[in-house]
Amino acid sequence: MEELKTFPLFNTCTDEELQELLQSPHRREEYVAGDLVVNAGTPCRSLMLLAQGTVETRMGGANGREVVIEQMRSPTALAPAFLFAEDNTIPVEVSMRTDGVVWYINREAFFNFMTQHPHVLRAFLQTLSARSRFLSGKVKGFAVKGLRDRVLDHIRKHDTITNVSETAEQLGVARPSLSRVLAELQADGLVERINLSNNVKAYRAVIQK
Repeated sequence: MEELKTFPLFNTCTDEELQELLQSPHRREEYVAGDLVVNAGTPCRSLMLLAQGTVETRMGGANGREVVIEQMRSPTALAPAFLFAEDNTIPVEVSMRTDGVVWYINREAFFNFMTQHPHVLRAFLQTLSARSRFLSGKVKGFAVKGLRDRVLDHIRKHDTITNVSETAEQLGVARPSLSRVLAELQADGLVERINLSNNVKAYRAVIQK
């Protein structure tokens, strides 16, 4: 119950309410880094809750290249928007970046629990709204902004780029394209290359005075 209380879905629930939920079909799975949690195309039949660790979601393209959609840290719900969808197949692959724990709660049992406890229903709707806003921003970044602006946004959000190959996957571009843009931004004085404490090369945005 203490793990479940870390989720916004359940942090207003009483122990008695959570005990009620745990009477329904559920399981708690432990994973190690690199494990596949969900394969793309898998139907979403359970509420999946990442209770410990970090996962990475990837989507394959027509050219065979995979794009990293995001990294998600616990506590968070995985693929909540597909739980009650008519087409509930999950379009991304989910794998563990670290060791972690995922809870699986039966979909119908969770639906019944929400109908009996409106505060949980409200929290679930808020979760869906937050995911919709995130995905809208993601789509806007790909469809509207050029690579140059996307790279700058990424650096400003994450402070630095320490792994060009990994960042290229996250942005959905080829590594040479990202390296070229970073070189252009460095030449324009918008990005600087620095040495971190462990002697790793990194890129960061130049603070405008």
